[in-house]
Amino acid sequence: MDQAIVIQGKRISPYIQLLIIVLGVFMSVLDSSIVNVALPKMEAVFGASTSQIEWVLTGYTVTYGVVVPLSGWLSEMLGPKKLFMYALWVFTVGSIVCGAAWNLNIMISARVFQALGGGFLMPVGMGMVFRLFPPERRGVAMGIFGIGMVAAPAFGPVLSGYFVENSSWRLIFYLNVPVGILTFVLGWLFLQEFSHKASKHVDVVGFILSVIASFSLLYGFNEVPTYGWHSLLVLSFISLGTVALTFFILTELMVKEPLLELRIFKNYMFSLSVILSAIVNTVVFVGLFLMPLYLENIVGYSAIRTGLFMTPAALASAVAMATGGRLFDRIGARPIGVVGISLVLASSYGFSFMTTQANTAGIQTLYILRNFGMGLVMMPIITAGMNTIPKNLLSQATGITDTVRQLAMSLGTAVLTTYLVTQSTKYDIRLGWQVNSITYPGRFLTQLGHLMSGGGATGAHQAAVMVNNIIVERGFVSGMDDTYWITFLLAVLAWFLNWFFANAKERAIRRAEK
Repeated sequence: MDQAIVIQGKRISPYIQLLIIVLGVFMSVLDSSIVNVALPKMEAVFGASTSQIEWVLTGYTVTYGVVVPLSGWLSEMLGPKKLFMYALWVFTVGSIVCGAAWNLNIMISARVFQALGGGFLMPVGMGMVFRLFPPERRGVAMGIFGIGMVAAPAFGPVLSGYFVENSSWRLIFYLNVPVGILTFVLGWLFLQEFSHKASKHVDVVGFILSVIASFSLLYGFNEVPTYGWHSLLVLSFISLGTVALTFFILTELMVKEPLLELRIFKNYMFSLSVILSAIVNTVVFVGLFLMPLYLENIVGYSAIRTGLFMTPAALASAVAMATGGRLFDRIGARPIGVVGISLVLASSYGFSFMTTQANTAGIQTLYILRNFGMGLVMMPIITAGMNTIPKNLLSQATGITDTVRQLAMSLGTAVLTTYLVTQSTKYDIRLGWQVNSITYPGRFLTQLGHLMSGGGATGAHQAAVMVNNIIVERGFVSGMDDTYWITFLLAVLAWFLNWFFANAKERAIRRAEK
């Protein structure tokens, strides 16, 4: 039965409020993926270098990660609704400035400002959903909430590619404006405010250490693909972040009213929920990062076609989110996790055997299965852990969950990107050594050189370039296969951990009032 809530004399369904929250979260997640395709166009318009234009992404990503840990504390200080409305306003204003940006500095500054709002929308929105619905109905609610999370990254590249090729890249930011205004108005009218306790004590030391740790670690991990692990820049920021994180944890465990209530990790179900969520998110996010590289660099797809290729998988995720949420309310997270993680595991294994001769139908089938499995398991894992958290700590718990998710994906992407590059280089060298006068590839190169341009120097050079391109492509795909194998092993770990993911307390809470 729909338990409507009275707001200003009107009975408002919690599902209406849920849809408003989903709209705001969708807009925030969409913006984290929609910009990538437009970067080359921005680079040309602003006359920027590749390293300079990357700050359009880096500025948003790092700032987003910095504000997430603050969401729980600020929710208690201001109230979840006020913080959510503030985030919508900041994000929408930031989008306007991004669309109107006349130089690179304005664009980067606007993206940072945009993230000061966007970073709060996900954790605060999730916390509000858990307060809107009782434990026995949270599965369906979180399934609907999750649809916005999985649909946005898939539709982002398609929309961005269309705007860049057929209109203006500025529309990718202006698109947020009417949606942001609509969501703000609806939120102001229909979202309820929740009880909150404004602390008289401000954890200043924790706040400073949190900002330093989040910024340093996220920036350091983000720059690994560009500079490598041995770079002084990367090592400096990761070292600083690690030290700051260590002191932050010690501080939060000692103070009476911490910025982040880390003692919450004493809760078995919540801790395992965070670990499982981090592993599955890393596995899926790395796949989301690798697939466009394969489709565009090996298969030869355009950005728009790549986005369209990945769209059915996003729709499968959305269906799985709703299905998983409904099933969770009936049977709990563990059996759903067995099926969902098994699909992720099997598809990751299949991806570890890809070649330069792409079977796009088979690849798309595996990709759909992978995303269906992720959609099936993601929200039940989070919901099962959150159901065991007291209501007064829900804001803290959602902030912690999103913080760990951000750090895990950043670290996982940095490590596996480095592994991909290392393995690809190793295969390039190994394949290159096979091209000599006594091997078949070497003899083929010699014959090809003679056939092109009558055997002249130009023909030999062209043949060498062709063979080198083949070596590079095969080396890249072999490195990618090895990287998918690592994601397979991570999925195996998640599958085994999932068998320990249940306890009597969680089952009792979920089955209450049924």
